[in-house]
Amino acid sequence: MRFANQNILVTGGTGGIGRAICRAYAAEGGRVMVADLAEAPAAAFADELGGGAASCALDVTHDAAWTAAMNAIEAQFGRIDILVNNAGFYAPNIAFEDMTIDVWRRHFAVNADGAFLGCKHAILRMKASGGGAIVNIGSGMSITANPDGAAYCGSKAAMLMTTRTAAKSAGKYNIRVNAVLPGAVDTPMLMGNLHKDGDPAAYLALMAGYSPMNRLATAQDIAHGVLMMSDPASHAITGVFLPVDCGNMPGA
Repeated sequence: MRFANQNILVTGGTGGIGRAICRAYAAEGGRVMVADLAEAPAAAFADELGGGAASCALDVTHDAAWTAAMNAIEAQFGRIDILVNNAGFYAPNIAFEDMTIDVWRRHFAVNADGAFLGCKHAILRMKASGGGAIVNIGSGMSITANPDGAAYCGSKAAMLMTTRTAAKSAGKYNIRVNAVLPGAVDTPMLMGNLHKDGDPAAYLALMAGYSPMNRLATAQDIAHGVLMMSDPASHAITGVFLPVDCGNMPGA
């Protein structure tokens, strides 16, 4: 098992992609800390995972909450080896000129500030224990422009540069920092883009049609990419991003 004796904290752990990531680590022997805003669903999911999984409440926008989460995983498992910054926020279908500053700031608080704080606190703990790996969950919209999702695009683009700067800073401590960029995945967040009275099946078919493979990546596909980027065997890979989108690259 690739992740036996590895201790992993996954933010947004009860979401569609978060659950797939947690399950994938648990299946490979990892000890998973499910972190999410709501403690009760996180605890229920940790019980479902079994194998010593645990949970904690975490608002990724709060510095003190990150200290508490790091204390929690160290109290439960002894140390943190892997952090997955998966928590995200997206308010869709807002024209650029109609975006309010409050909604803009909320995107950056969760997607950009949350990733920064996670990287910061994980690096502080990991460098004391000899190393580790961080995977940030970006988006295809990190590198492509969607005029009805400007705040999401901007905040996820900021996450990519945070990934690169964190990797440059933490390399000397044997800490790798990478990003995985999902494309469209059939999750509640994606379906939030569906306009009122829209047809869900038709919408998913439309999204799949943008890919050269004419299909969508699954949450399990994203989890596979995350595990690959955090696998100790990938010890020479840091500061990069991996699109997992069935080939729906920019300009395609």
